[in-house]
Amino acid sequence: MSKTNLCLAILALGIAISFATTAHAEKRVALLVGNNAYQNVPRLQTAVNDARAVGTALRGLGFSVILAENQSRRAMSEALLAFDKAIEPGDIALFFFAGHGFEIRGQNYLLPTDIPEVREGQEELIRDSAFPADRIIDRLQGRGARTTVLVLDACRNNPFERPGGRGLRGSGGLAMMTPAEGVFIMFSAGARQTALDRLSTNDRASNSVFTRNLVRRLAEPDLTLVQIAKRLQIEVRQLAASVGGDQTPAYYDQVVGEIVLNSSGNTTPAGPPPPQTAALLSDVDKRAAEAVPAPSVDPAIAELDALAAAKSWSELRGHLTTVRPTARDAHWASLAEQAAIGELTPLVTSTRPFGDRLATLEHYATTFQILNDNPKFLALRGSIVLSAFGECLEEGYGAVLADCRRGLEGFVRTTPQSVGTARADLARGAAHLVGRKLNRSAAVPFFAIAIEAPAEANVAACMDPDLTDAVIAALGRPPDWDEAKAAEALTEACWSALGTAIVAQVARETGDSYYLGNACPILLRRDALTGLRAARCREIKSR
Repeated sequence: MSKTNLCLAILALGIAISFATTAHAEKRVALLVGNNAYQNVPRLQTAVNDARAVGTALRGLGFSVILAENQSRRAMSEALLAFDKAIEPGDIALFFFAGHGFEIRGQNYLLPTDIPEVREGQEELIRDSAFPADRIIDRLQGRGARTTVLVLDACRNNPFERPGGRGLRGSGGLAMMTPAEGVFIMFSAGARQTALDRLSTNDRASNSVFTRNLVRRLAEPDLTLVQIAKRLQIEVRQLAASVGGDQTPAYYDQVVGEIVLNSSGNTTPAGPPPPQTAALLSDVDKRAAEAVPAPSVDPAIAELDALAAAKSWSELRGHLTTVRPTARDAHWASLAEQAAIGELTPLVTSTRPFGDRLATLEHYATTFQILNDNPKFLALRGSIVLSAFGECLEEGYGAVLADCRRGLEGFVRTTPQSVGTARADLARGAAHLVGRKLNRSAAVPFFAIAIEAPAEANVAACMDPDLTDAVIAALGRPPDWDEAKAAEALTEACWSALGTAIVAQVARETGDSYYLGNACPILLRRDALTGLRAARCREIKSR
């Protein structure tokens, strides 16, 4: 038996033994496959890191994880067998695949690393050498899994395209799937769409556009699977659009009830997803059409209801301010929320001038103070802010860029810290934006804001796939720069996630670099260095 096969067998046995005393209790088991090293089709860059990142997130949610990297057909078959043996009736089984996928006549196939080169008319080679996604679901359900979750970041491109048109034709995307009851499927892109491995050749993120957002959402408590999918649709679509791409993750839900993978234990339901034009407007439409408000003391409320039903949002906004303060009850607050969502949602993708969008947004925030405690409004505010400042950073230069960055930081810091994770989410979004538009070290002060509070935001920020590169870059700045100071704070707060990379960078530095001057005191204090690295840092610190 090979070393790889032995490890998989031991892992499967360990999982089986660890749950032997709770044979009838629900447990969570996951198999994560990441394939970069394809032998006969184009290699990928982030698939292995994607599987690792999702595996880390799932371990934190109580999953027993089998991680399989760069799998040949034989190795992947053995990994699936180990996964089968770990599943018992009533379990939650999650299968994640990052790598190449291909669709043939409406059926989706996941490609192992030794998939042969296939030309036109040789589709049967794929059928014989790859894994049908439907078959994987059947296996898991055959083991009695109560809930089966299939996540495929496998829609990257057509791996069989060849110059001159001699390769196998195909969309590169995956076909729609109709799952059986108890199955939830998520694609990194819509049916027939292709997904981005990276945003550009300069994108230094270690995860794909889809997975880097998936990991963040898994860290957010009390989200159902559907809410996670909806948020990913918004976030991935916006990122892809920033480089001219068209990528909207798809999901197919046949799970009865709601599945929450990261429960905080609170009895209150999870908050609404971030703003998306269609989703928010449909929600507002439904409430305007179906909600039956409690009788109000002020007869003017009936007129407000009529304006909401007609979706006359700007007129509704004006009339809401005329209601006397003593009559501003919960229904009035609900109408204010509807007006804000209805009028402001189009600003996310508006071509109106940067300043006009922000002024309209802040007019709502100052006129209707109650909205500053509303999670849905704050999520929408964050999307508008990132969209507007993204344009500012894209078109600005010189001093204008510095002003844009300061303005964005001002919006982040004025986001209420006491309402869910709105401030932390906006801070991380701003970090990604600034890191992409300016430089990686400029993102660090925003990451530092994200870890301030609440406590659950620290986990999401520390697990952010862009954090490591940003902190290492910022530690290379002069020690009196804000970036360097923020990087030191992040190193302390996120040591378990950053420590290995920060120590490894010491060996790459030459001379008396700013990096060594900033990092060595931290590393020596933590006793994280040995041998020549420790001696080098002690010498630098003594100067």
